[in-house]
Amino acid sequence: MTNQASSPRPRLLLGCLAALAGLALVQQQILLRRPPWLQSVAIQPMRSGAAALDVLFSRPMDPASVAASALDPDVPHRWFGEQDRLRLLLKSGQPIAEPLRLQLRGQDLRRLPIGEQVLWWDPRPHLLAVVPSGQGERLTLRLRDGRWQPLAPIQQRILQIEPLGNGAGVALVSDDSEARQRVLLRQLSQKALSVHEQGLGDPQLGPLDELESGASGSLLFAHLSSNQRGELLVQLGGFEPDSDRVWIQSKGTSRRMLELKASGPLRLLPDGNGLVLPSYDGLELLPLNPSLDGVSRQSLPGSREVKAFCSGSGRALLVRHWPDYRRSVELVIPARPPQQVWLGEAGVMAAACDNGGERLWLVLREAGRRTQDMLLKLDSEGTVLGRKSLGDWRLSSGAELDYDPVSDQLLTVVQTSDGDQGRVALISGARLTLKVLEQPAVLARWLPAGGTLTDFSGPSR
Repeated sequence: MTNQASSPRPRLLLGCLAALAGLALVQQQILLRRPPWLQSVAIQPMRSGAAALDVLFSRPMDPASVAASALDPDVPHRWFGEQDRLRLLLKSGQPIAEPLRLQLRGQDLRRLPIGEQVLWWDPRPHLLAVVPSGQGERLTLRLRDGRWQPLAPIQQRILQIEPLGNGAGVALVSDDSEARQRVLLRQLSQKALSVHEQGLGDPQLGPLDELESGASGSLLFAHLSSNQRGELLVQLGGFEPDSDRVWIQSKGTSRRMLELKASGPLRLLPDGNGLVLPSYDGLELLPLNPSLDGVSRQSLPGSREVKAFCSGSGRALLVRHWPDYRRSVELVIPARPPQQVWLGEAGVMAAACDNGGERLWLVLREAGRRTQDMLLKLDSEGTVLGRKSLGDWRLSSGAELDYDPVSDQLLTVVQTSDGDQGRVALISGARLTLKVLEQPAVLARWLPAGGTLTDFSGPSR
């Protein structure tokens, strides 16, 4: 009796399993017959061209069909990648002065077309400047209509500004008359991607975080560096022995403390995989990726300092100081010894390179009766492609050359040789023409465009 009563149960269980398998097969077939859809679009900071978008689809796509998507204005571009991840890369050389409209098309490997999707993309960066204000200085952002928006309260003095490499904020180091230094971070919400043209706009202000506030005289210096992942390295040096601290601030409040001893400012590599550590013997390259912890340090002996990273190629520009007081500029290419591109007695006030490290710019200052700054444009072999005197203008103390591949412009701060107030200046990367803005400034940097879109209407999963 017991065997007869229990025998239907295995058959019932097998029947249920078969029904579930059949239902899964039917659902799979339905999904395979549905068209692919767009899952996400993100601005990619690591690029070899002017700007890039990473596009993620719901299934592997035919790259040639996606490459037929329309871009307006039709600036030179290419599509890369395979499977469900493709990248749209804008080529360098043609400045972009307005938002782009991307009409995304394509079909998957089963020849099923994607539902046409229109995207608006503004790859242009925003201009950041530290401007004199009242009895102090203030960090501001230039809006698209030309107005200036304050990003932080007035500080007595701002020593450094560091935009996050993904455009999600900007950090600053300030100082007051009592030698109290502060490290502040203004978070920003970018509006550089949208499904509607009206959705584009200036960054929206997020929280203002105080990352460090030293007591009077407790900090000797503070230095900031960011990579294109948006991580921020904070380096603090105190007067007391063993009071130095270094940490990496990731998204939110996550901190990763680093046990490092450096003889100068640390610099994060743009790709986020390492940092440059100044030592008394030269420069050292340290990996930050936990999977590379066993990799030995790479050392470059000599009195050298990093002047610029060519962020899309792994290249960098270094200035080397020689015992006879000459200076040289070196282009460092991965897996190759440094290549000297300039040598002379002039002071190297600033340097920059394009993403590929193919074009280099130097501002040189000759010592003499009438100090004058000279702008040089070189190729990667050191051949001079252009030369232009800045005339009555000279780089302000602490000014950098910050290159924007989207507009092909260099950003800096200049002042007259008489020592008047500094002004924001833009320099054409191709023609070396100088445009000085009316805005007084102490420091200036580009804030790169950034952001991700995931709000697309796709089939229910």
